[in-house]
Amino acid sequence: MGGGFLSLGGWEGEKGGNDDVATSAVVAAHVATLLEWRRRAMAPRRVQRPRYRGSTPGQAANKPRNFELGLHSILRDYVGVDGLPPGYGLRKFERRFRVPMPVFLRICHAIKDRPFWVQSVNATGRPQAHPLQKLVAAFRVLGYGESCDRANEYVRLSSSTISRAVTLFTEFIVHEFSRRYLRPPTTAEIGNIFARNAERGFPWCLGSLDCSHLQ
Repeated sequence: MGGGFLSLGGWEGEKGGNDDVATSAVVAAHVATLLEWRRRAMAPRRVQRPRYRGSTPGQAANKPRNFELGLHSILRDYVGVDGLPPGYGLRKFERRFRVPMPVFLRICHAIKDRPFWVQSVNATGRPQAHPLQKLVAAFRVLGYGESCDRANEYVRLSSSTISRAVTLFTEFIVHEFSRRYLRPPTTAEIGNIFARNAERGFPWCLGSLDCSHLQ
């Protein structure tokens, strides 16, 4: 009995020692993992440099856009070239650009001498995009809701140029014409609107969705 008790006690003591060693190893591994995570979090991250294109050595070259072809297509379709009438009349122009031709020309004359819109000359002496191309591209994107990649097939401009044209065009419209066109209606204008809607059967109606197609 005595020997068995002593051997059992020794086994219990040895088991307790092994548990302490295992616990210490687990704690040490956990602490080492936390320290590694902290080291990685504190380490300076590599900043990815922007990718340059264009004339930078080793990068893709600019695509030949053929600006002359883009301008010629616009003039051929809506103005007429070489003594020929335009391919599309004023009604087609207003439907496609969402504005009458006089309004479009007024905007064109007001914006054509601005820094982004003015026609520049590159380092080789070749003229770049005409203001009319940039303006037509902006109208097509806003009028049709199409992407810049689709508009570049007609006006021969890059998608980045068309995107910039759309942004600057909307800012120009708000800055130049908001006082006249983007303002609340006057008392006289409200009276005219009420009178027109009363004739249609909607008295005291200032604005509504067009539901005339419903039976």
